[in-house]
Amino acid sequence: MRHALFLSLALAACAPPGDAREATLVQVLVKADEVVLRTRPQLVRGKFARMAASPFDFYRGSVPLFRADWESGRTSHSGFLAGAPPVLGLGDPHPENFGLLLDRDGTLALEPNDFDSADRVPFLFDLRRLVTGLALGARMQQPDARPEEIARATAEAYATTFLALADGAPPDRVTDDRGSAVLQDLFKRGRRDLLSRAELSQLTEVTDGRRRFLRGPPDPADPSARLETLSAPLAQTVPQALLRLGPDPRVLDVVRQLGSGVASWPRVRVLVLLDGPTAALEDDVLLELKELAESSLAGWYGPAPVASDTPTRVEAAVRRAWAVPDADPRWFATTWWGLPLQVRTKSEANKGVNVDRWAGARGAGDELAKLGAVLGAVLARVHARSEPAVVAAVSAQLRRDPQAFAREQGAFAAEESLQVLADTEHFRTALERLGPQLGLTVDARELPAQLPAGVFGGDFEGDMP
Repeated sequence: MRHALFLSLALAACAPPGDAREATLVQVLVKADEVVLRTRPQLVRGKFARMAASPFDFYRGSVPLFRADWESGRTSHSGFLAGAPPVLGLGDPHPENFGLLLDRDGTLALEPNDFDSADRVPFLFDLRRLVTGLALGARMQQPDARPEEIARATAEAYATTFLALADGAPPDRVTDDRGSAVLQDLFKRGRRDLLSRAELSQLTEVTDGRRRFLRGPPDPADPSARLETLSAPLAQTVPQALLRLGPDPRVLDVVRQLGSGVASWPRVRVLVLLDGPTAALEDDVLLELKELAESSLAGWYGPAPVASDTPTRVEAAVRRAWAVPDADPRWFATTWWGLPLQVRTKSEANKGVNVDRWAGARGAGDELAKLGAVLGAVLARVHARSEPAVVAAVSAQLRRDPQAFAREQGAFAAEESLQVLADTEHFRTALERLGPQLGLTVDARELPAQLPAGVFGGDFEGDMP
């Protein structure tokens, strides 16, 4: 695959005259996804189609582009980075990568919920991913939402919280809406679905006194998302990935999940139905097993990696990021068929922040500023768990002028969110011009032979939307 860079450069050279941005975008995304483009082409076509659906979906799938822009100096220019070593960060803390987490004590708290890109990063890289996502969502939902003010409020809360933690303040666990209409809606729906165990009714059925997964699209409105039967030989190996739950996890049913996520669309997802602690059908438990990829930011800082392997990196990030490190004992990292996996409870109570719900009064500028302030504070809590010398160096930068720091991030987010809107159109044009794989031709001999096709799901010769 060493010819990938030359191929992507050739594709970029085919861009319309003068369209350097489209050429850069194609080159970066093809290079970042080359392995899965060659081994699971139909699944990457699904990812690219989802990215083209909306600017925020594009943003969710374009961390490699954000990194490339950072390395080129386009998005990393700042008066507050000098001398600040990288923090142990999330890598992609856009707003939809936060959501509710059901604690073992039955309470819900707002926490980061995606750790695929967790790695050592510049603190401002993480913060700018967050404020740009907030500004972009605001532009999409509310023409008069004042994205610069939303981003500024987020950065102010980040700086205030980080400095307080550096000075010894106890970390905060967000268990209420903090006056935000978006979070009020989130907690209300989470508590409702916790009581009703909504995931059981949405994804399973009871037949002859036994619960099993539905097959096909669980939501008729989204036929691209579906559950497929996992072959018996594969299903029989799933309990081996769950041994941390006990020596004999009582698996009732297993399905392959397709069409979920954006950046993680091509990754293996398996849903597992476990028998609950009693004979009652209402206490059965759902788990999601999701394949983990190498961080999009891997190798940025070396020579020592942040962890020895992907499961170790992700699980360490989870424990570091949450206010209660072991809040969900079913959330851990492991392997299956040699693939690194994240295991977590599949519960409708664990609802994520959803940009599509920033409509009406919930999407007003002052409401999104309140949301941004909470998310900025949570991100600061994550970063403040870096090494003491790192915390001290970042604090020194923030103390220089917290207000100027917040203004800088507000101006950045307002400009960068417009760039994302333009990049989405570049991406759509590139897909139309180059095809659903951005011009990469797959040789059938490159398809994986060491793993059963059922691990990935779908027909390798077939098509996906």
